[in-house]
Amino acid sequence: MQFSKSAVAALMAVSLASALTAQEKKKEWKDRAEYELYESITKTQDPNQWLTILDKWKSQYAQSDYADVRRQMYLTTYRASNKPSEAFNASVEVLKDNPNNLVALSAIVQYVYPLVQLNAQPGAEQISELDTAEKAATTILGNLDTIYSKDNRPPEVTDEQANKAKPELKAFAQKTLGYISVARRDYEKAQVELTKALELDPTQAQVSYWLGTDLLAQNKTKPELQAVALYHFARAATYDGPGSLPASDRKQVTDYLNKVYGQYHGSNEGLDKLIATAKTRALPPPGFALKSKSELDKERLDAEEAAAKANPMLGLWKNIRRELQSDGGQTYFDNSMKGAAMPGGASNVARFKGKLISMTPLVKPKELVLAIEDPAKPDATLKFESALPGKMEPGADIEFEGVAESYVKDPFMVTFVVEKSKIEGWMGKNPPLLKKGGGSKKSGASK
Repeated sequence: MQFSKSAVAALMAVSLASALTAQEKKKEWKDRAEYELYESITKTQDPNQWLTILDKWKSQYAQSDYADVRRQMYLTTYRASNKPSEAFNASVEVLKDNPNNLVALSAIVQYVYPLVQLNAQPGAEQISELDTAEKAATTILGNLDTIYSKDNRPPEVTDEQANKAKPELKAFAQKTLGYISVARRDYEKAQVELTKALELDPTQAQVSYWLGTDLLAQNKTKPELQAVALYHFARAATYDGPGSLPASDRKQVTDYLNKVYGQYHGSNEGLDKLIATAKTRALPPPGFALKSKSELDKERLDAEEAAAKANPMLGLWKNIRRELQSDGGQTYFDNSMKGAAMPGGASNVARFKGKLISMTPLVKPKELVLAIEDPAKPDATLKFESALPGKMEPGADIEFEGVAESYVKDPFMVTFVVEKSKIEGWMGKNPPLLKKGGGSKKSGASK
């Protein structure tokens, strides 16, 4: 993984020639031999040979007017040789000569990443490196103009290049402060620092992922941060512009997001909207909220409780359905409903009420199917020993009391045996009987 942008890396790289020409007045070589060691470095482009010569120079001339130049050359050599630990330590030495040296400060905030891994508890050496990197990043953020002045930057860096690079190094230093806090397991501080990093550079998808992980790490003390964590995972998974994660990493984060979103929210409903928003902005919009499954369940229960108070009959029926469709539904039915007259006096509900769905047979039915909870979903069957008179059109309101006989969990249906005297709303009438000779005589509607 690359931890610096190309423009930042370019400014961090000081040429060997720059270091060799960084001489001050009144400096003198100890003798011709020391100068020849110095000169021999300019005759090769091999960093391994540079290191051999530098070690020889340091061994033979430990006290040298050009020791500061030598220290800068060591830094250049280690960076060219891709030796993070040595380059990091060499940068510390350079800063003793000049605490605002751009190359040394930049190298420290770059190399702390490979030296301190996030998935391991820092040891004593890593703790020291984190402290050093924090100091360097803080110095960069507080003294950016001074660090990029001609006295502290490589001679080959122009004013135009410096002005262009300042915002990038600032964002990189801020990102490093966030990384350091994550490595220290200081999650609250990491939240602040990583958020600042995204404000400076919204394209940092890796920072979005770190921030999501950091927020989840605070789940025990701040569970309300889970929703924001999901937002940052969505950002890391879907953002595909400059600074985005590799496609394979985005796929892994997407799979993880699908899993944890469903666990948190109870379903994937709304995930598409979250992804669409996160793809276009690094930080959640004002008023962002995502309700958890427990919050949604509470809202549902509160709504059902309010509905039950407004309509006790419907509340009782929903409670019966919930019990019967649970894992212990059969036991509940056998112990509390089967053979019992319902609703029953203890419920404070006189009768169940539903919409007529169908009749069997269509005329003089002995069985009615009603929809109690949802007018479009049948959930109660009424059985009569003798036929009801006539017929009715579906949609009529029917009220009843009955004895629970059986139930089916899915699709949900409860069957009651009902006496004619325990039903209200049936308005069906038998046709009049024909009299001999073509007349008719009235027939009671209840027969």
